[in-house]
Amino acid sequence: MTFKLIQKVRGTVARYHMLKEGDTVLVGVSSGPDSVCLLYLLKELRQEYSLSLHIAHLHHGFRGSEADEDMRFVRAIGESLGIPLHVEYADIPAYLKKTGLSKQAGARKVRYEFFSRAAGETGAGRIALGHTADDQVETLLIRLLKGAGPHGLSGIPPVRDKIIRPLIELTREEVMGFLSERNIRYRIDSSNLSKVYLRNKIRLDLIPYLAKEYNPNIMSTLMRNLTILRDEDTFLDKYIQRLYPDVVISRTAESITLDALRLASLAYPVQRRRLRHAVESIAGEDAGALSFRHIEDSLALLEKDKTGEVHLPHDLRVRREGEVLGVYLRPRTIHTPPYTYDVAIPGDTPIPEAGMTISTVILDGPSYDKGDKGFEGKDRYRACFDMDKFSLPLVVRSRRPGDHFCPRGMGGKRKKIKEYFIDLKVLRRDREIIPVLASAEGILWIIGHRTDERFKVTPAAEKILQVTAFKNAA
Repeated sequence: MTFKLIQKVRGTVARYHMLKEGDTVLVGVSSGPDSVCLLYLLKELRQEYSLSLHIAHLHHGFRGSEADEDMRFVRAIGESLGIPLHVEYADIPAYLKKTGLSKQAGARKVRYEFFSRAAGETGAGRIALGHTADDQVETLLIRLLKGAGPHGLSGIPPVRDKIIRPLIELTREEVMGFLSERNIRYRIDSSNLSKVYLRNKIRLDLIPYLAKEYNPNIMSTLMRNLTILRDEDTFLDKYIQRLYPDVVISRTAESITLDALRLASLAYPVQRRRLRHAVESIAGEDAGALSFRHIEDSLALLEKDKTGEVHLPHDLRVRREGEVLGVYLRPRTIHTPPYTYDVAIPGDTPIPEAGMTISTVILDGPSYDKGDKGFEGKDRYRACFDMDKFSLPLVVRSRRPGDHFCPRGMGGKRKKIKEYFIDLKVLRRDREIIPVLASAEGILWIIGHRTDERFKVTPAAEKILQVTAFKNAA
């Protein structure tokens, strides 16, 4: 079975051009069976494609000790396979209170932002996720029940930008068979058994009912339909883009504006697709949550001389002003005022605006293991600096206009922090929350991101400052 399954994954990878030789791949691993299976299968393909693998694990701040065990489990897998691990803790319950998003939508948004940051920091050109054929079918049924159109019913894309899904043609039964045959351990997220969530109800109740009462091959039948819908949807998108002139006026990471009059002149089915493309350019895969009503209400703004705004899921809004129809991310209503705190050395310094505490210790240089402990790839929230290269006091503060640093690993090249955030696609509304560690000589560290090349630890270092940032409890 193992050989056939690996061959099947090879076929998926080749068919959708997921990998090329020498790729660096960030693998999202939650500790569940799908993501663990994905990691081991990519390990099988590592030599064939000369891959460099990295594991990414996000602690969501849910499920208490169970989530802590997940993190320890994934760390142990990384150590046993010799694959670098990138872990981040997110206080998603607090994030949900601020944004008003649902638990699943908020967790998904934070998770994808984490993957994007981790990929940027490791140089990963691909982010591999463990979605399977079962996830495809569940997504189809969810969107069907919510009234999605043909685009939404085409399912989860095997490839989108950096994201690849090598298991997208494997069933969950095949995944479990592979893990059993290889005697590979995994963990089960207890929340996946709760029928509070629609996806779980569909997986645990609806699909088994359809298989028992109507079609024992319901999974394969729906997968065939998904393939047809996806192929036709891709064809129509390319056809429309080639046939009709572009209606885009301007585009940024957080907004896109369209010529309302030109858009209104197109046939109604084309309007739908052009508007959905605009939303996708801002929301990415979150655009799949749009319903028929969302699109219709937004297109109603194209009526003559109509001005107004439509609120969409995932912090999006569509607004008509004059001859411009725009899709925008809604800005947060809560803004963090500028702050500065002197850092206790050694000691702990609370930073309430950032929701964290900075802890510092002084290490003896000669007895210090001068590996690369200051590099973010090992632990994003711990960094080390040569104390001979900066003066005290150190401060932790909010970012200021014009701030710049020399990102570690870029040979001392200077870069504005604003440009660094843009490159990582950090949303403007999130940038003011991220603190920096600074001295009179410059910025040592964008905390949780990149350190500065000028202050790195070298074999000549006599005293080393180790700085750790801890997320405060909600």
